[in-house]
Order: sequence, then structure tokens, then C-alpha cells
Amino acid sequence: MLHHSSRISPKTRFCLKLLLLILPLIPIVVVYFMFDPYRVLHPYKRFDDSPMLLNEAHVGWQNYLQNRDSIAYNSFILGNSCTMAFLTGEWEKYLDKNDHAVRFYDNGESLGGVRQKLQLLDSVGAPLKNVLIVLDKKSLDKNAPLSGNNHLFSAEAAGISQLGFQLRFLQEFLYPDRMIPYIDYLIRHKYAPYMKGVINPGDPVREPYTNNFINPREKEIAQDGEIYWSRHEKEFKKRTNAGMEELPVIFASQIQVLRSIKKICDKHHTNLKFVIGPDYYQKKASREDIKILKAILGDSAVWDFTGINEYTADIHHYYEPGHYRPLLGARLLKAIYQDQDTCHRQ
Repeated sequence: MLHHSSRISPKTRFCLKLLLLILPLIPIVVVYFMFDPYRVLHPYKRFDDSPMLLNEAHVGWQNYLQNRDSIAYNSFILGNSCTMAFLTGEWEKYLDKNDHAVRFYDNGESLGGVRQKLQLLDSVGAPLKNVLIVLDKKSLDKNAPLSGNNHLFSAEAAGISQLGFQLRFLQEFLYPDRMIPYIDYLIRHKYAPYMKGVINPGDPVREPYTNNFINPREKEIAQDGEIYWSRHEKEFKKRTNAGMEELPVIFASQIQVLRSIKKICDKHHTNLKFVIGPDYYQKKASREDIKILKAILGDSAVWDFTGINEYTADIHHYYEPGHYRPLLGARLLKAIYQDQDTCHRQ
């Protein structure tokens, strides 16, 4: 008597094994398409109500695209996460009455990433009347856009198809360290420490429409006052190299990127401000780099707040060494727009 298994061809047997491997993924894929955890499957006007920590560059891009018909954005804050210190409402105080600002940034943004975003904004006809670029010394030597799904915000910008764009996010979700925290949170609606970096642990972290960042540490400071810096004392390591000048990082490839940025700004007659933020450790940006930046972008466009100065001296200006607060951002904007004759600009 023949066994049924002997009648199954190798090809069929392979397909059955493959099906067994795929079956557990089906409900996970269903969850992905039902809840759209990364907010990439459908257009959204708001992103402030998502439990998932989202791709910030994608949020910024979609926030602009989905709201530009109702809000006449013409002023853009570009750069890295230190843009959190520059609130759109504060910046608008120094712009024309009918100007509308929006924040379009990326974590760890590169010089090449800024150019890419300006090119994309230009390609869709965005009116680039005012542009505020906020970077730090580490960003200047990165002449290419950042890679990886955390920085993927547009299929067109990445040079891939829409299908390829969507598959990248689906594949990201299938990693257990992304999928498990999200599904757990969907079921229990409760944050757990192991979800750090995947799920937002508390209140919304961004404002709708402007994309201003809401740092939960600001609330902590308001509640605790001076105790905040005592509690976080270990984060603020000794400034052992204060005043030391950094080595130059701007060379031929960076110069090419800067010239591209300048070309786009010239096309739109943009009022450009290029800020190198106040590093807590007070290391000074290279004088040669600043000289090149001014030669390409214009002397009045480049603002270097690094080194030992009134902005970096006060620990109360910082959440932690990597990020400074909006109260300092407001001071820097005032220095740029109101005190140009007396401000320390190098």
C-alpha cells in the first residue's frame, strides 16, 4: 500500500513548507495594513496622535504636502534634531506678517540631506522665501543624505519605486523588536520600558501643522526647577576641551553641496540663515570651515555660536549636552535678526 506522502512532488513539498513559514506572518501583515503604524500607507494631515515613534523626515515631508493647500507655508526650518530649539512661532516674529513657517528636519541630519530636502521642495514648487538651517559641526562633513529606513521619507528623493518604498517599511515592521512592542501596546495600551525607541512613552511629541517638537523634559524642568540639572548631572560631563578649535571638515565634496544649496536659494531669492549651534562642550568650529561657509552662502547668512560664549556658558540652556532648549533658540534668533551689529558673529 502506497503512502500518500510518496505521491507529493518535491516542488509541492517545498511550497507546503514555505506556506508553513509564511502563515504566522499573515496576521502580523494584516495588523500592519489595518493600523498603518508608520503612517506611510495613507495621507495624514496630523501625526501628533501616533503611539509609534515615527520617521521624522517622513512626518515633516507629509505634513508639508498634506497641509500646504490650506496653510501657505513659505518658510522652512531644516537641519537636525537641534531644530527643536527654534519654534516656528518664535521665528515668525522676525518674518513678514503673512509668512508661515514649518519644521522639516531629520535626526542626525547631514549637509547632503539638507540639500536633498531643498531640491525636493524646489521640485514641487514650494516658495522658499525664508530658510533657517540648523546643524552642528558633526553634520558638516556628511556630504550625502543619510541612509536607512529611519531617514527614508520620499520614494522620489530615494530614487526607488512607490512599491519599493512601502516594502521597506513593511520589512522594518516585521523585525520582532519593532513588531512586538507595537502589538503589545495595541492590546494593552500601556507603555513598558522595553518599548523604548519604538513607542512614545507619554504625551504627544510634536505639534500638528508646524511640526514643532514638544520635549517632555521641558515639562520636567517646569515641575522640578533646579533639581532637574542635579538629577541629570551625570549626563553633563566635564568640558575638558572647551575653547579648542575643531579640525576642518569642509572639503571639495562639501563645497559642491553648499554651492547647490546656494543655487537653490538664489533661484528663490531666499532669505537664508545657516546656524551652527552652541555645542555644550564649547569646542569651536574650524575658522577655515566658517570662512568657506561665508564665502559660498554669504557673510550675513552664516552664524556660528560654538565655543566659549554667553550661550554655551549656562547649563540651564540645555536638556542634555546634545540638545538645547527653545529659550536659547529664542535668544539666538534675536541675535540673528535684531542684534546683527552687536552680536558676536564670527
